[in-house]
Amino acid sequence: MRTVQKTSSYREPLILIGFVILGALLGILMGERAAFLYPIGQMWLNLLFVLLVPLIFFSISSSIATVTDTKRVGKLLTLTILIFAVTAAIAGIYMFTVTGIFGVDTSIQMGEAVLEESAASSSVGEQIVNTFTVGDFPLVISRSHILALIVFTVFFGITVSLLGEKGRPVAEWLSNLSLVFYKMVELLMKLAPIGLMAYFANLTGTYGPELLASYARGLLIYYPAAFFYFFVFMALYAFLAAGTWGVKNYFKNILTPALTALGTRSSAAALPLQLDACDKLGVPREISSVVVPIGATCHMDGACVATIYEIALCCALFNRPLRGLGDYAFAVVIAVAGSVAVSSVPGGGAAMETMVISGFGFPPVVLPVLLMMTQLFDAGCTLINSCGDTVASMLVTRALYGKDWYKATKRG
Repeated sequence: MRTVQKTSSYREPLILIGFVILGALLGILMGERAAFLYPIGQMWLNLLFVLLVPLIFFSISSSIATVTDTKRVGKLLTLTILIFAVTAAIAGIYMFTVTGIFGVDTSIQMGEAVLEESAASSSVGEQIVNTFTVGDFPLVISRSHILALIVFTVFFGITVSLLGEKGRPVAEWLSNLSLVFYKMVELLMKLAPIGLMAYFANLTGTYGPELLASYARGLLIYYPAAFFYFFVFMALYAFLAAGTWGVKNYFKNILTPALTALGTRSSAAALPLQLDACDKLGVPREISSVVVPIGATCHMDGACVATIYEIALCCALFNRPLRGLGDYAFAVVIAVAGSVAVSSVPGGGAAMETMVISGFGFPPVVLPVLLMMTQLFDAGCTLINSCGDTVASMLVTRALYGKDWYKATKRG
């Protein structure tokens, strides 16, 4: 087990918080005039996005390629997907409980329209194909096809691993390049306070008033529910992974990634910081470099929470109550499957709404309602989605290394 340097202070997170608060204040004071800061924040974010594809490719492929035991690779991926599915299902069931207690907003009525017959069998099938595969190699190295990139990367890494000694030079080359991109990200993150300050100023100045004025009940239900899930369920998962030490140190190291995810509404932007948090927690890089990038597009607990609320809202709008456990189970399946289609970039939830509409046969007229809801929920979704990847890495480490895995990094 690799040892990790002890962090003695919260200096970096506090600096980041200070700059984020400064940006929010500038946005509130300047309003739309704060838009002049947009290029600064967006250029920083674009630089981070440019590094995303090579970071994912080299980190995942090098981790898999250097493992000589292919059974271990299969076990790692199986555990990862299993944990993702279980926590996503728990998130969906949790939100059903919340909407059952507090209800949903029914001030917008769309009548009792006859729901269209679902054509999901073909549209969803095509959507799944396009989500996990592409038809040409240049498309696979695009940030617009991250899941297809991950499938290709895993296949590539397994192939190198199966070559044994013949594949070792390639594995070493992949490992060295992954270190180069880790260093590039590390250098870029030194500019994070300035980039996030500018991004937050523009976001608050341009969208703040509109967001506060729209869909008030949805915001009042979703965000308390999302923060409750973040603090309570993440603590539960961290406890299962490493006891009270896991809870304490998870929240100690997750602050900077959480603020980045919340501020940028992008799991991709927070991905390098999640990897750094895993390092500080003592999660082996061979695990975190697989779990976190895959989780950036496949592990969407926050999206599941939002989707269940949207399903409950649509059912209320069209007077279509869910009947029996079958309907509830189907809704959870749609939420889990739909969340996989959510991109790791801001505003990438349209595919999820399409799956909800096609899966339940709601009329297309409801799509603008769901798209607005997605925009309002996006920050909270990204917070849970992104930070869930770190705790998932802890759970996978617990499963592979045993209950005492964290003691090598424990400091008092």
